[in-house]
Parts: sequence; C-alpha cells; structure tokens
Amino acid sequence: MSKSVRNRLVTVVQPHEEGMMVKDIIYGRLSLSRGMLRRMKQGGGVFLNGKRDFITRRVKAGDEIEVVFFDEQTNLVGERIPLQVVYEDDFLMAVNKPPGMPVHPTGAYTSGTLANGVAYHYAQQGLSTKVRLVHRLDKDTSGLVLVAKEPYTLERLIRQRAEGRLRREYLAIVVGRLPQPAGTITYPIGLIEGWGVRRGHDPQGKAAHTEYRVVRQGKDWSLVRVTLGTGRTHQIRVHMEAIGHPLVGDPMYGREAEGFSRQALHAWRLEFTHPRTGKGVRLRVPLPDDMLQLLKQENLMLM
Repeated sequence: MSKSVRNRLVTVVQPHEEGMMVKDIIYGRLSLSRGMLRRMKQGGGVFLNGKRDFITRRVKAGDEIEVVFFDEQTNLVGERIPLQVVYEDDFLMAVNKPPGMPVHPTGAYTSGTLANGVAYHYAQQGLSTKVRLVHRLDKDTSGLVLVAKEPYTLERLIRQRAEGRLRREYLAIVVGRLPQPAGTITYPIGLIEGWGVRRGHDPQGKAAHTEYRVVRQGKDWSLVRVTLGTGRTHQIRVHMEAIGHPLVGDPMYGREAEGFSRQALHAWRLEFTHPRTGKGVRLRVPLPDDMLQLLKQENLMLM
C-alpha cells in the first residue's frame, strides 16, 4: 500500500517483501528508475522508518519506506496568460492549448508561451516547481497538453508514452478524399537537409507509427481521427503529406487555405493511467472555432 504527497512517495513493506533490500522495492513495486535515484544526490533521499538510510538495507514487514524526490525549481518568468485547464490535481494538470501559442520559450518565442502561463498558474498556488511538459504540440496545433507537477509523475507518464499506454488522438482536416476508411503509416522521419526544421520520409530516419480513420468526407477535404504510436516532431503533418493528403492550411507541408493559415490539427483526446492513483483518466476537448468553420465550409460538421 502506498500513499502519495507531492514530491514524496510513502509505502509500507508487505509480508512477502520481508528480507528484501530497500532498492528491490524501489526499483520493483514502486518502479523508480536508477536515473531518478541518482538525481536525489541533488536533494531528496530515501528514508526507512523516518531516518535516512541505505537502499541496500534489509527490511521487515511493516517498515515504512519514504522516497523524497528532488524538485527542481523553475527558471521561467510566470506570465498572466489565460489557461483553459481541463484537469488538475496535486500531481498533474492538462491544458487545452489554443492555436498560435508556443508550448515553451525558444529563440523565436521568449514569452507568451504555455509554459510561462503554467509557471504563473503554479505561483498562484504557492508553487515554484519546474514546468514539466509530458509531451508537446506545434505552435499552431491546438488541443490537450499534459503537464506533470513533480518528477515521479513525469517519469511514469513518459514511460507510459514510450510503451504506448498514454493514448493521444487528434482530429485533422486533410486535403482530398482518402481511398481507404482507415490506414497505418510507418514511414521513418528525418530532417531534410537545407530545409531548416522541415521533416520528411527518410529511410535512415527515426521510426514513426501513425494510424488514421476517416470520420467524414466532403468534396475536397476529409475529417480524420489520428492516433500516434510514436511522438516524432511534425509526425502527423509529415505522414499525411507522404500519402498525398496534407493537412488543410499547413504552410510547411501543404498550402495555406483561404482565411486559414495554420495546419488543421487538434489534439482532442488523451487517455492514461494516473501514476499516483492507478486509475484511468480520459480527457476530451472540442474542436476550436476556426476548425469548426472549416467543417461548415465543407459540410463536414460532426453530429
């Protein structure tokens, strides 16, 4: 049995674990990585029955193991940016990002990012913890972004993502009518030399897996649901362009649509297991107004 407090994990040694070393329980039942334990040298630590102890110590049934995680502080400037928080608890939050907002500061965007807004949101709660994005969206892609409030939750969610247990589903409006109702795209993706951040099909690139299913088809455009098996930069945009159906409005992999100058892509659904409670979490957000207008234009409205 384990109990959770932000930045701490406390568990009681079970009868069948008697005689094991502390590290056996930490690496086993608690699923902590060795990397996370090494980072505790910067702060935090492992305690047995309230006292800091060695992870090689043998335990008895009923002993209490407490792991205190090193919580790196943020160096971001918090900005009062309105956030549409879809879900929040002591360990994580999910935000519906609007199109046009970068997720974190870069050389091109030093302020006005989702991360700046989250830092301000934390400050209002009395937190100064680092902003930990579990995954990212392109600036002009809208939808759900998951943020971990502490290191353990981040590590567990990243592991779920790597194992395909953090399910992300997108709605995309693509050019043309797809010949099949569903399909899988597995072209490897790599940077195109001389094209800046543009990616493309590269046999020597990173493995990528995308599945799509047609929801509705109009005369010139189709609405599709897309699920990611991997999380490569620009993956959906590259894969849909590779099969001849680029996203409507995509200025890099297709062409801009009249009155719509971003890729028509929205992260609408997110499913994962909560790292602290073990319960399933399912989140959905509706399409933004600009994509709804595109659907009306093509008579593709969802019922």
